Amino acid sequence: MIYVLLILASIAGIALSVFYLRKNIIRIKEKNKNEPKAYKRVMNYALTALWYGYLLVFFVGLTVNNTIF
Repeated sequence: MIYVLLILASIAGIALSVFYLRKNIIRIKEKNKNEPKAYKRVMNYALTALWYGYLLVFFVGLTVNNTIF
């Protein structure tokens, strides 16, 4: 039973991560329209990708770790 709950939590975490990643990319596009410096525009995307990459790897690892008994 605990494995099922962990798998459901990890799938929900993946879904929420993807949802907020899309939402933040749209927000960054709007924010970058007013930013004159190119390195700041690039860093917004790089740090967002790094953060959501870590979240997705964590939740995928949680799923894989609990599906292999």
